[in-house]
Amino acid sequence: MSYQRPDHYAKKAKNEGFAARSVYKLEELDQRFRLTRRGAGAVDLGCFPGSWSRYLIDRGMTVVGVDLKAPAFGGGTWIARSVMEVEAVELLGAVGKVPLFVSDMAPNTSGDRFTDHMRQIGLATRALDLAGDCLVVGGAFVAKVFEGEDAPEYVRRIERSFTAVKRVKPQATRDRSVEFFVVATGFRG
Repeated sequence: MSYQRPDHYAKKAKNEGFAARSVYKLEELDQRFRLTRRGAGAVDLGCFPGSWSRYLIDRGMTVVGVDLKAPAFGGGTWIARSVMEVEAVELLGAVGKVPLFVSDMAPNTSGDRFTDHMRQIGLATRALDLAGDCLVVGGAFVAKVFEGEDAPEYVRRIERSFTAVKRVKPQATRDRSVEFFVVATGFRG
């Protein structure tokens, strides 16, 4: 099976009007960990093409999203730049301190597992650094991570700032994928 071939989740996303199958990963995490709160703010890093942002908006959240390209729909505040160039003050100015900070960022993959892992850990670390400045006490953080030698230390770093941390591989994740998600709740501030 080709890695890019549409599967059940890709077809379902298309039929339901979502740009990507990844929406079902966030939906599962939300159902398991009760992440969304109507009327609250959220930051979505790696927001293009917009499935996670749209999911959050549909649940009544005010969303600011960051990616190299902005999603092609309204309802959120989009910052179309590299996450490495965005400062916490911009996010705070757009939405204030938030109870939910999510990152589905991934690098353009090279095919070299070690290189891809290191690039992805860099993105996930940037997400965690920004979340530390933008989350309210008690808030939740979700980040995509690629398996590799630096993943355990990254998870340990998150554990120092949150009361509960889980590694999760949602059902919508492709079987061959090296990704997992860290879901951290109870931000200590």
